[in-house]
Amino acid sequence: MDAADRISQLPEHIKHHMLSLLSTPEVVRLSVLSKTWHQVFNSFPISEFSSSSFLVENSDRSLEFATFVYNSLLRQCRQYRSIPKFQFSVTDRYFRTCFFTFQQPLQPQLAKHINRCIQLGTQKGVKELSIYFCVPDYYRLPEATLSVKELVVCRLAGCILSGPINWPSLRELSLKQVKICDQRIFDNLVFTCPFIEKFALVECDGLKYLHLSGLRKLKKVKVKRQSFPLMEKIEIDVVSLHTFSYSPFYFEKTHIDLTSCKNLEVFKFKGCTESFRKYLKNLNQIKRVILCIFCYSSSGFEKIVSKVSDPVLHITHLKLKTYIIEKKVHSLVDVLFCICRPESLFLVSGRGTNDEFMKILCKKLVRRVKHKHYCGGNHLSGWQHDLKGVQIERCGRNGYRKVVTCDAFLDSLQTLEPKETIHFEFEWSFNSLP
Repeated sequence: MDAADRISQLPEHIKHHMLSLLSTPEVVRLSVLSKTWHQVFNSFPISEFSSSSFLVENSDRSLEFATFVYNSLLRQCRQYRSIPKFQFSVTDRYFRTCFFTFQQPLQPQLAKHINRCIQLGTQKGVKELSIYFCVPDYYRLPEATLSVKELVVCRLAGCILSGPINWPSLRELSLKQVKICDQRIFDNLVFTCPFIEKFALVECDGLKYLHLSGLRKLKKVKVKRQSFPLMEKIEIDVVSLHTFSYSPFYFEKTHIDLTSCKNLEVFKFKGCTESFRKYLKNLNQIKRVILCIFCYSSSGFEKIVSKVSDPVLHITHLKLKTYIIEKKVHSLVDVLFCICRPESLFLVSGRGTNDEFMKILCKKLVRRVKHKHYCGGNHLSGWQHDLKGVQIERCGRNGYRKVVTCDAFLDSLQTLEPKETIHFEFEWSFNSLP
């Protein structure tokens, strides 16, 4: 018996696993090799469809892709009582997402085929739905898709929401590059999906005001802005919220109200330095902060320096990633510790200007030990008087861990491995804090 025959004799679940490792076109080609593999193909449930696997240079096979998806779903609808997971992705290889894209709708025939596929994929009790479009215009979802009662997880990208939505079982919602035609559509979505636990609004268009309330199970919220019009206000009135992530659009000045989120413990911010202090100053219960700081001029630091009289923030864990001009790293060290007193600081080597930040920080710590009364010559360095001690630990990706002194760490900077985590553990005199 040759190798091909031995593979054909394998149990069906093993052959299904083999098919799951192949792309959709490869699975189709394999199905025509023999009657055995054709039977395996017919019994193999395909739940993930991507047009990228059908792309051929100088050839548009979009209709062929849509026809294959429809026939595959039709077969599964006849075989199975339900299709619990459906992932559908359409990508135009000539299209790249940008702010000023010429909007051109899908060809009518192709749009008709795609609508049939999505309607068929969502009519059999789907619980996890992912629809991704990367085409020159937003895709309008079929009306039936907006009222799937069994839906638990929904991820949409490149779509437009223009009608009432009813997903009463929804637990997780992710909207990326989605156009929301009317504020009332979003408000209705929140009202009809009261059990949402995770919510992401990434680079979406159409909302000036984000208000989340009445979601008693909500744990995580992510908001990333990258387009006009600017978002004026984010208000979350949910006691159960644990994690909030926010990335503003350049210097967007959005008012954020999280005062009702009494259980909020993790705050993730990606943006310019002058913004995050404003968002954190009324949230003293925050235990873990993840900051990705961008600054290409000194103006951000000057704005922070003017507010040093504000109370110092007590943060348990701070994870930092910096992308700033190197000559301003010295100022960032003082500004950061002027704003907050973290018990733990984590940085990953090789990321942005993290290595330069760690070098400047350790030089300041060494100078502090050698000159006990040294304060750097300005009020921003007052944090050094509040510092009682520090411990540095290197954590390699292979499980390597080593505690080092500031001097030893400075000597080993050139030998740091990429993506090595450096953990600073600080001990502060909190009775001296304002």
